[in-house]
Amino acid sequence: MHARLRRQGFAFCIVLLAIVCICGCARQRPYLIVDYEVPRISDQLVGQKVRIEVKDVRQDAQTFTPAAAEHFKDFQNRYSLTWVSESKSRIHAGEKDLQALFLETFKKRLEQMGAEVVYSDREEIPLFQVLINSMKVDLKSRKWSAQASYEASLSVDNQIVAREKVSGQAEKPYIVGRKGADDTLSDIFTTLINKVDIVKLFQQAKMI
Repeated sequence: MHARLRRQGFAFCIVLLAIVCICGCARQRPYLIVDYEVPRISDQLVGQKVRIEVKDVRQDAQTFTPAAAEHFKDFQNRYSLTWVSESKSRIHAGEKDLQALFLETFKKRLEQMGAEVVYSDREEIPLFQVLINSMKVDLKSRKWSAQASYEASLSVDNQIVAREKVSGQAEKPYIVGRKGADDTLSDIFTTLINKVDIVKLFQQAKMI
């Protein structure tokens, strides 16, 4: 009798634990996870000082299409950023809004290339500016897709001396939960950040 009760009690605890785990997994989180694969260190911009500025100029400020938004009802325009090295080690860089996400990541890339990123109003220090033109995550035909575009420019004394427009898209199969959306955004974000030819911008500006 007691053994039977113990078995029933154990089974009840297992079921209760399963319910708690399912509810915890189903809980909505207010952010997307973005992994940025950091390029290896180089000396291409050693000796260069640069300011950095990011502006969000999207005409449509909604990150998700209506279909994708159904899976992110608690999204608060926050992105949890992680640096991922070549050895796959991970360093969490905090939660950001979209502008800060681009700013911190481009700052990381410039520093990896040897540049010194400074915060100054001195116009003679080159300004690396990024205009975010679009960013959209969609869910269609059981596939997550992400599309984004931006313009990067280099200015000296308030004059744009070099610029490049960058765009791209990525796609992942839909899986239960949000990992597919996170992975898709991470893929396109890494591709777009690393796609712009920063060395060429500095060469066009006759700085290297």
